[in-house]
Amino acid sequence: MPAGSLRSITFPKGFRASAGMCGIKPSGKSDLALIVADGDCSAAGVFTRNRFPGAPVELSRRHVRGGTARAIVCNSGIANVATGEQGRRDALVMCDAVAQLVGCARRDVLVFSTGVIGQPLPMILIDRGITQQCAKLGRGPAADANAARAIMTTDLVPKAARRTVKFGARTVRIAGIAKGSGMIAPNMATMLAFVTTDANIRSGMLRAALKHACDHSFNRISVDHDTSTSDAVIVMASGLAGNRPITAPGRAFDAFCDALTDLCRDLAYKIVADGEGATKIFRVAVKGARSVRDADRVGRTVAGSQLVKTAVHGGDPNWGRLVAAVGRSGAAVRPDRLTIHIDDICVLDGGQPMPLSRALHRKLNRVMTRREMTFTIDLRSGRAQSEWLGCDLSREYVAINANYTT
Repeated sequence: MPAGSLRSITFPKGFRASAGMCGIKPSGKSDLALIVADGDCSAAGVFTRNRFPGAPVELSRRHVRGGTARAIVCNSGIANVATGEQGRRDALVMCDAVAQLVGCARRDVLVFSTGVIGQPLPMILIDRGITQQCAKLGRGPAADANAARAIMTTDLVPKAARRTVKFGARTVRIAGIAKGSGMIAPNMATMLAFVTTDANIRSGMLRAALKHACDHSFNRISVDHDTSTSDAVIVMASGLAGNRPITAPGRAFDAFCDALTDLCRDLAYKIVADGEGATKIFRVAVKGARSVRDADRVGRTVAGSQLVKTAVHGGDPNWGRLVAAVGRSGAAVRPDRLTIHIDDICVLDGGQPMPLSRALHRKLNRVMTRREMTFTIDLRSGRAQSEWLGCDLSREYVAINANYTT
């Protein structure tokens, strides 16, 4: 993928990045990334709900509570999870190393690790790598592309996105990179994503915007319904766009929130499209629910159903698996109202199977062979709706994870 298409985290004013190989990955691929702001930033983050978070997650969660940050350091290849007291010390050492070189407080450095669980970090290599990368910090397409690649593990492609939004005569830039391919389940936040913006926005408003964005993007995707121990989404705002400070809800906040959400949806789509062994993507459009909570229950269950995923992989129009998933979702469902479409073909109407002509059967089979398809599930019980993304479950997924550490 050309560097220009990965233009991202140094696109907003006030940010530099660098990345390279410090020797963690046996493959010799890039495995350490730095994102550094020129000055103090407003910051916000959301983190995995897994009850066994890695040491970097625990530390960064504490640091970002202050609402400011200056730098992000992330290694890939080893997750620094289930490493006990040594792992906590190593995460602190990484923060201290960056803080000393950048010239900021330890609490303003956020640290992340992704990869194999249960292995200690090679700190001599990482410390040397941090020193090298701090000396190489820069801006532009190459810096962005290098950072996007350095945080990858089983990803096949790097993931980046950018947006702009107008505030009168001022243009605010938002950009991000993400990694994620396996261990993707919608439970805050299901991968790593680092977002930068030059918007002038208070940390409280930034936190609210990020929560909304994640709820409508990263928390509505599923690859394998398996929530990782290392996941987070971080956003830093330099304030250098010069817009009037966003300090409260209003038009400016809504415009920023919409742009951030759109960017996060873009990154979330790219994660699902790059799901381990994935060959197809499917949308689950739920409508007519009594509440958004019920709509999400249905969407989460269908998108995460292994039976649905394998049917999609095999091109099998077995819509009975959709019915079964809806029924076990826990949402308020009236069987005599349930209506299901696969793309534009109605297969169930008011709980009754639709008679399909031979032509429609052939069309349905063709739909199931496409790269993308949509399952529209109408509960006909209210006005709430939501949309989820999932991918198929293939033999390649099993092969990738059967040999992950070997």
